[in-house]
Amino acid sequence: MKYLGLYIHIPFCAAKCGYCDFYSVKATEKTHEAYIGALIKQMKEYSLPAKDNLIDSVFIGGGTPTCIDINLLLDVIKNAKKLFSLSHNLEFTIEANPKTIDLPGLKKLYKAGVNRLSIGLQSVDGKELQFLSRIHNYDDFLECYENAKTAGFKNISVDVMYGIPGQTPKSFYATLKKVILLKPAHISAYGLKIEPDTLFYKNHEKLQKYLPSEDDEKTMYFMCCELLEKNGYNQYEISNFARTGYECRHNLKYWTCSEYIGLGTGAHSYFSNCRFSFKKDIKEYIKNFNYGETELQGVDMFDFDKYSLFDEHTEIKPNERVGEYIMLNFRLKSGIDKNKFAKLFYMDFDNLYYNKIAPFIESGHIVRTDAGYALSVEGMFVSNYILAKIVDFD
Repeated sequence: MKYLGLYIHIPFCAAKCGYCDFYSVKATEKTHEAYIGALIKQMKEYSLPAKDNLIDSVFIGGGTPTCIDINLLLDVIKNAKKLFSLSHNLEFTIEANPKTIDLPGLKKLYKAGVNRLSIGLQSVDGKELQFLSRIHNYDDFLECYENAKTAGFKNISVDVMYGIPGQTPKSFYATLKKVILLKPAHISAYGLKIEPDTLFYKNHEKLQKYLPSEDDEKTMYFMCCELLEKNGYNQYEISNFARTGYECRHNLKYWTCSEYIGLGTGAHSYFSNCRFSFKKDIKEYIKNFNYGETELQGVDMFDFDKYSLFDEHTEIKPNERVGEYIMLNFRLKSGIDKNKFAKLFYMDFDNLYYNKIAPFIESGHIVRTDAGYALSVEGMFVSNYILAKIVDFD
């Protein structure tokens, strides 16, 4: 039996953050209910092609899953457990934001089988949180974090961000120090990216004067890597740090090209050598599942021509699979293992790519490891540039 990840998208938020390009909207409770009803029907349909797979990670993300009624979330969890074959060693994550869930709600999630909580803090600085349009302050986060521990959660991840408007290396250091003192199992540190179709992108000209310089962002990233390493957090991916044994198993599936199914509007999947995603349209998503509770829609869920919810789908060609493997594995601190590469693709990594990576070895952006090659901290900071020079999908 193969292992498979399951991602479930809840596309609702209490308020839309100015930098966020994930598909999420503010909606009524009635829409929440209709969406969850449709989602459970889609879970039933996709449990059929997934029946020969063992789910070893479930991740409910968004949006903000905890902004909907707790009973709706519990219904999703109950159906995930009923419809899919779940591993006894399951990692079950839910994303949460402060002020969207209380202690009784957290206790219910933990009792239902959720064993990992990812809390979006971003910053301990009130002005920086206002710039990001967050609805919480640091005290709200502390209350949520302590409630999570009281509820029984031992595997808690905290998200922080650098490159925030108005942020300085000193203020980012203060955020890191306060988070480290709490001793979460996992810390994610993301650099702010201003993406198209966000409020930050539309107001980029006005925002520009408040953004940290590239040198300051570089200082923040290097400081983050050094400080977290000194305090017992192993950097295992460009933006992710964990105490030993607490690396996010679900996200590692993405970076190691392992298979996962994503359900819900806007969700992405990699399954049966295909990458596919669903349309970002809540109304159409709900409409698609407007049929009787006991009926299954009479269409092959992987018939890309007939299943109306598909946004895009691609069968991965051999050369694309090689490129994806290199691109994603270089995100990991362990980097490329040349022996694994040879076993997977029956090709020699050095013959194919050494000439492309040699200049970056010379510059110190790529380092040799016992198994192959990996990005240095300097390389991780400019990883997009380096990978664009190495990987060719044409």
